[in-house]
Amino acid sequence: MSTTNIRTLLDINNELESSEVAALCFLCSDVVSRKHLEEVNLFSRLSEKGLLENNTFIKELLRTIHREDLIIRLEADRGNLEETDARRVLSNFRIMLYKIYDDMTVDGLESMKLLLMSKLGKRHLDHCKSGCNDGPTLLCHL
Repeated sequence: MSTTNIRTLLDINNELESSEVAALCFLCSDVVSRKHLEEVNLFSRLSEKGLLENNTFIKELLRTIHREDLIIRLEADRGNLEETDARRVLSNFRIMLYKIYDDMTVDGLESMKLLLMSKLGKRHLDHCKSGCNDGPTLLCHL
């Protein structure tokens, strides 16, 4: 990666809120194990997998979490980032779960938690609040 590319990715990383980083971790959990995502910075793990050099992948992540402003910043650095391997890396299933979670209301989340009470246990569900990082993961249990 070029210096400009690394600088751009660091700027993008600094612009993300913790809930957005959690969403990116969820979306990438088919590509990088969730255990490794929690131990190390998301962008470090993606870099190890060679996915940060894939402009299409980065754009898809940012588009899914509604950060078009960061896509514009990424495209401004287009001369240093090449479009590589246009195949879809993110799973359609993960994207669908994230979109459902993104559109979910607090009441909807509470209803989902009631449905999952017997499957996951009260302690795990009490940890999940309206903006919790495990919201998309809860959908996997339905």
